[in-house]
Amino acid sequence: MRSTEDWSRAGGVIIALLAAGVSVLVLMPRMLGLATGPEVEVITWLKRTESDGLTLRVPGVAEPLQGQVHHFARITVDVAPGGERAVAWATLDFKGRLGRTEVSSLGVERVPFVRRSREWVPENLAAPRLAAVVGVLEARRRALEAGEPEALRSLLLPGAPADVGGGEELERILSLSKRRYRVEAWYVRLERDDALASELWRLEGDLPSQPVDDKGQRQLSLIRREEEFFFSPGLM
Repeated sequence: MRSTEDWSRAGGVIIALLAAGVSVLVLMPRMLGLATGPEVEVITWLKRTESDGLTLRVPGVAEPLQGQVHHFARITVDVAPGGERAVAWATLDFKGRLGRTEVSSLGVERVPFVRRSREWVPENLAAPRLAAVVGVLEARRRALEAGEPEALRSLLLPGAPADVGGGEELERILSLSKRRYRVEAWYVRLERDDALASELWRLEGDLPSQPVDDKGQRQLSLIRREEEFFFSPGLM
């Protein structure tokens, strides 16, 4: 029969083993991170969003771009010298909504990552180029509805002619009173240096002679300058 001292020793060993197990569980993610490197950590972070969900802050827009389903594929990671920064390149297939507007996008995404508290996280957004494109599309929609030529001109590629690039169609939109310009959907194709957006729109308002309620679809071309997008050749 074991003595009280023997049982005390055994209890101490069990407690020590349990403490060691807890330490391993706590440290294991970090140990694995060191073993696998930043490439695997960055890829894992992006792929985890597919189950966790993706919500993007759109520049200049109060409400977020809310993802419904998305998929990152063909991910490659470039780690900067020093090992504290990285850039992930991927194809992103995204479906979601910005308020009442459906947003569907397929194409190239560039996601800068930084190392914070031993973890790799996006420097800003998980899909910054998609957010930038949707932001400039929404800025155009608001400027059309508000009838603001100067705001529209600021969305054109720098160096473009002073004309805002809309012709008679733009003049007609700006001539309406009680103007409402809604977008039912944007379907976006993102390349490395440009983007193409198909817009399903609805225009309502009043002309002196009659009310207007038109619907249609148009193609919009955008050019990337650094991490901003601008319309080129025109707005309509």
